[in-house]
Amino acid sequence: MSLINMLKRSEVFIGLDDDDLQKIADLPSWQRYTFKEDERIFHEKDQATHFYILEEGEIKLFVTLHNKRTGEMTQVPVDTITKGDVFGWSSLVSPHTLTMTAVCIKQSAVLSVASDELAHLMDENNALGYEVMKGLVRIISSRLRDLLVWI
Repeated sequence: MSLINMLKRSEVFIGLDDDDLQKIADLPSWQRYTFKEDERIFHEKDQATHFYILEEGEIKLFVTLHNKRTGEMTQVPVDTITKGDVFGWSSLVSPHTLTMTAVCIKQSAVLSVASDELAHLMDENNALGYEVMKGLVRIISSRLRDLLVWI
């Protein structure tokens, strides 16, 4: 599938026209990576430098919750990423620290772009940036609702 078609499938890019999607697709740092089942893509609290789209496979996002009464740390599943979904949104939001851990449930192909390039494009083109941020807010809100089930 072409990068443009992947962007069109992604909730975060809803509202962008083909010209804006092409500008995003033209960013030079796009890379494709393959991860094996049970392989960790990133760990929460790491520096967030890339924004990701799942091309194929399945990825689970986890957050670590600390029980103040018992002192126990628990890995809580927050979301399952499927084809076309984005993750690594922390790379576009200060302080650029990952809030979750991403682990492959099955072998996955992941598209990655340097977040500084995407953020620069969003700053240069405010309408594009506004639409992307609206998409990010929808995703963050959904994941927060899912997390609140566990608390």
